Amino acid sequence: MQPVADRGDARQRWVIALGGNVADPPAALPLAWSACCAALDLQASELSSLHATAPAEQASGPSFVNAVGVGWSACDPRQGLSLLQAIEQAFGRDRPREGFHGARPLDLDVIAIGDLHVAEPGLQVPHPRWSARSFVVLPLAEVAPDLCDSSGLSAAELARTWLEAPRGPSA
Repeated sequence: MQPVADRGDARQRWVIALGGNVADPPAALPLAWSACCAALDLQASELSSLHATAPAEQASGPSFVNAVGVGWSACDPRQGLSLLQAIEQAFGRDRPREGFHGARPLDLDVIAIGDLHVAEPGLQVPHPRWSARSFVVLPLAEVAPDLCDSSGLSAAELARTWLEAPRGPSA
């Protein structure tokens, strides 16, 4: 792993969503988080509790198990994405076969990296849809309740909205 070249060891808070809906997600997600921590050299890391959710956004297959992890790393964002995709593959992810909405053993999404903004093909930070996804917001509120979306609402405030809504906003 290479630290960000022009920042020395300036670590930023990485927020990563984890999910899966085939194989054994309750067993795989904590192992995948350990792999993320090792690969990105995440310090002061924490993983939320696991949340079972129905497939959303036209995803297929059985219910998902989701979590969000946070930790501090000096890893370059593009390299970090590459490392996360390698972890997905090690856990059996086959993006070409599964497609965008297919069932998958592991999905790792970069939600935020400090206050960094990146808009490149394949990497958008912060994740453009995180605040509209209960399966991200609810576990995120456990480990990074202060993270704000583009409207200025915190994960804690968004989670309250999801929990108080009769059926929740559409995911």
